Amino acid sequence: MKAKYLITLLLLLAMGTGAAAQSAIPDTLLFVFKLHGQTRKYQMSFTQRKDSVVLDWRILRNLRWQKGSYTLTPAAMESGEVLSFLMPEDGRKVVLSDRETAYLISRKAYRQLKANRRLAYNCTEYEWLDNNEHVSGHALLHVRDVQEGAEMWIWDNPALPLVWRMKENPLEVNWEVQVLK
Repeated sequence: MKAKYLITLLLLLAMGTGAAAQSAIPDTLLFVFKLHGQTRKYQMSFTQRKDSVVLDWRILRNLRWQKGSYTLTPAAMESGEVLSFLMPEDGRKVVLSDRETAYLISRKAYRQLKANRRLAYNCTEYEWLDNNEHVSGHALLHVRDVQEGAEMWIWDNPALPLVWRMKENPLEVNWEVQVLK
């Protein structure tokens, strides 16, 4: 069977649990990054390929599409502990190490957060603050770095625990995900 978009799997899971079809996210998400007063908008899609997850990205720059990908290994998806901040480069297809994930946390970290209301990632301890916001039928798990105050909102979806929003100080990388209409 040919591998399909992870979104198709999410849609089937949502339908199987009685959730409305509107609660599934689309094939492509818009990640809006802000750094040093600049804003960049990347379209990203997450695809299951064999046991790995491939994140294909693209951005319109200088009237042409630049694109590339990150491959997250099965080991990284299961127990990764480092969030990669590797900057996208046009035409580059990157396979991340077994310790690294990109724009999502590992299943192990997700389970840890749900069970203990705490999360260790990037050698940083995060504590659960709330889950008051919802996106596409799932809560956003709001966590904060106990030392420096950086915040993340993680999509409460065990199949794809995306870091939906990240907010550090204004000089660091900040992003939020938007659903393309």
